[in-house]
Amino acid sequence: MANKRKSRPLLWLGALFARVWHIRRVVFIAGLYLLITGWLFSGGSGIDVRPAEVYSVPDKPLWEDPDSVHWFGTTGHGKDVFTISRIAMATSLAVAVLCSGFGLLLALTFVMLFAFDQGGNRFRLIRLIGRTGFIAPPMVLLIIVAGGSGGSLLTVMVALIILIGIQQAPMIASWFEEGEEKFDVVAGYALGLARRDIIMYRDLPKVLRRLAGAFAVMIPWIMLAEMMLSFLGVTGNRISCGAMIAYGQHLIIEAPWMAVYPGVLASIVVMIFSFLGWRVSSLLRTGEVQRYW
Repeated sequence: MANKRKSRPLLWLGALFARVWHIRRVVFIAGLYLLITGWLFSGGSGIDVRPAEVYSVPDKPLWEDPDSVHWFGTTGHGKDVFTISRIAMATSLAVAVLCSGFGLLLALTFVMLFAFDQGGNRFRLIRLIGRTGFIAPPMVLLIIVAGGSGGSLLTVMVALIILIGIQQAPMIASWFEEGEEKFDVVAGYALGLARRDIIMYRDLPKVLRRLAGAFAVMIPWIMLAEMMLSFLGVTGNRISCGAMIAYGQHLIIEAPWMAVYPGVLASIVVMIFSFLGWRVSSLLRTGEVQRYW
């Protein structure tokens, strides 16, 4: 009788397919993220990305109204506003991804310093900091203005990372506390497993899963925060939709599309990322993500 057992590679392939099918919705949304991100970061080479240069007006402006070739019109130097707006949104997205990732990592690191303690009040300090979190945004803005010396994107990013770490640490701490009541954790204690093993192999994987949802939800928030700060002129001489709207106000009569259309693109992109973030958070059962702005 022939041996009908499947080979090990086929078994692995079948298990991989089953796993991917189980998380197919997350994979689909991740594909949309990659598609939009690739589109934002594609093209635009050779274009000056300093807003002061983009919005300077030569003696003989080369403005063109929006048409089928230049959807958002052109600048005074004849550059395509749509391409520049896409570069600006790519900058905002890059800042949001870096700040959200490092901010959540900072919060998780802070929580892990207390997670291995046995006491019921091990997260007391984190909760105390969280109660004063409402004063963090104005303090961070003060640090940006004072420390940026006229504007610095790096200063803004560091301040946003600290703000995210302060705000999200209490939420992550509550996830660890919720995990203590789960059946597998209680069973682990009953079986005599060490607390370190329970935290690292039972609690932490669940927290990381929910953390991915929180990361997706925070992306549009940080994009809005970056555009707001760039509108105020504290992010340095880098192109951003906020800076484009601010500079475009001076040309609202001569070339209104240079102020209006970047805002339209920013609104559409932020709404798309908000919807995708909500779907990821819902699928991963992240719950409500704390925020103060």
